[in-house]
Amino acid sequence: MSNTAYDSRFLSIPFYRSHPYMMPFVGDAYESSVHKKLLLVGESFYLPEGATVHHNANSWYGTPMLTNDEQDWCNTRGTREGKSGRFGKEIDRCLNLVLPSGGNGWHQVAFLNYFLRPADCATGIEDLWNAYGGKEIDCEQAIRNFIKVLEILKPDMFVFLSSRVCKQAEGFDYPKYFGGELWDWMGPHGIEYIYTKHPSSVHWNQPMTGYTKACGMTSRDFFCSWLKENWLK
Repeated sequence: MSNTAYDSRFLSIPFYRSHPYMMPFVGDAYESSVHKKLLLVGESFYLPEGATVHHNANSWYGTPMLTNDEQDWCNTRGTREGKSGRFGKEIDRCLNLVLPSGGNGWHQVAFLNYFLRPADCATGIEDLWNAYGGKEIDCEQAIRNFIKVLEILKPDMFVFLSSRVCKQAEGFDYPKYFGGELWDWMGPHGIEYIYTKHPSSVHWNQPMTGYTKACGMTSRDFFCSWLKENWLK
């Protein structure tokens, strides 16, 4: 079940007023005393083959007219409550390996996708930019929205479930639009974070090289290990 207690504050963000189906998912046990507050951050949604409503970035951030099917594809709460796809099921399995009791692991966390404009079906956000442009507005909208969501949800920790997103937010978007470094903002707010490779990619089960915190573990093992050590109270 989704916790709707934050909705009035999410709706103070202009993007969610025009795209309410994309409001962050907040599990009903997000604030449980068993664990700290954990936010999971994905990359982007996808729209079905043949959809074009998202191809023009400026129109997307206005008031786009989506079909019911298109809205379902980027309905944050619907996809997470249903553990949609390989991504949803894999994260649920990992959360339940860490939690002391089984159930729907998604109920214990909050989730949003960093990029607010969906990619085309079976491609990625980079392909969308290469084909139709809009990277600059996507990145600005993404980081500004992300910081606002952090201010509302006040997580103790979050995980970028995509090294691409971490690199974009940390290395480019935050410095460009806010100045300074992302981790310097997190410190005073008491937020820890890490990144992993995307759970739907082949890299999820490969050793993470070049990331000291992972100690050579696969993304899957690092994700579970870090949560066991830091998430549970």
